[in-house]
Amino acid sequence: MPVPRLFLVRHGQTASNVARLLRGPSGADDPLDPVGETQARRLAAHLATLGLPDPRVYASPYLRARQTAQAVADALGVPVAVLEGVHEIHPGDWEGRPYEHLLTHAHELRQGEGGFGFPGGETLEQVGTRFRRALHGLPATETPVVVSHGGALSAVLATLLGVDAADAWKERRFAHPNAALTELGRHGERWELVRMADAGHLD
Repeated sequence: MPVPRLFLVRHGQTASNVARLLRGPSGADDPLDPVGETQARRLAAHLATLGLPDPRVYASPYLRARQTAQAVADALGVPVAVLEGVHEIHPGDWEGRPYEHLLTHAHELRQGEGGFGFPGGETLEQVGTRFRRALHGLPATETPVVVSHGGALSAVLATLLGVDAADAWKERRFAHPNAALTELGRHGERWELVRMADAGHLD
């Protein structure tokens, strides 16, 4: 049974984010930069004020997500668990290309049979499916806080909310600044947004 309440977080800032370059698995060990560390602490302090029932903190296997999650876990007094399946989308042949190409060259990401994703990498649909599968395995009694990545969050939100992934990507509907927080509530079989990509705690 899926959890009734879910928090999704993008990791804090890294040097690659500042350079605005796409990173694949070779960037798995990219750490937070000093700004990212501050963002993680502010995010953690905010989450600690919410009084979440039975909070649990999960992270993508990538270092920047684990570092962000550790700050949150320390503030909530719980451990961090690595959650397979919530890591960043694999950009394949696009690794090293600038973020701007996601908009200016988006036509290159359309694949056969309506798919939308990276040549030599993953589609948004594939990422949304693996991410949703990982969430489905979480105990329903928990309040999970899952620290992931910008592209992966866009993909899973499209999947959970029943939105066309390509349209959402093009419109940047689910774009998350670093350390932004999204909250969802589950009502029967449907997920609903409570707040989306909230970064007010970083001010």
